Amino acid sequence: MPLAFLLAPSVSGWLDATETQTHWLLFGLAVPISGVALYRGYRREPNTLTVSTGVVGLTLMLLAVLHLLGEEFEIALTTLGVVLVMVAHIRNLHAGHDHANETV
Repeated sequence: MPLAFLLAPSVSGWLDATETQTHWLLFGLAVPISGVALYRGYRREPNTLTVSTGVVGLTLMLLAVLHLLGEEFEIALTTLGVVLVMVAHIRNLHAGHDHANETV
C-alpha cells in the first residue's frame, strides 16, 4: 500500500486523472487489500475491535472520496481513515504473537 501512495502522482499523470479519480483509484486498491488482510487476521486471531477499526477507517475514507460531508473535510476524513486502517493492520500483525517470552 505505501508503494501505491508513492506511485499515485506518477500514475495519475500517466492516466491523465483528476485528483478525485486518483483518490478513487487509491480507495479501490485499499478496500480489497485491507479486506483480505483483515479477514486473514480475523481467521488467525478473532478480534472484533481490530476488524471494526479497519472497517471504520475504510468507511471514513469512503466518506472523504464521496465528499458527502463536503470537500473541506476530505483531508481530515482521509487522514483519520488511513490512520485507523493502519492501526488495524498493526493490531493484526501483533495478534497471535507471544510477546510474554520476549526480552527487552
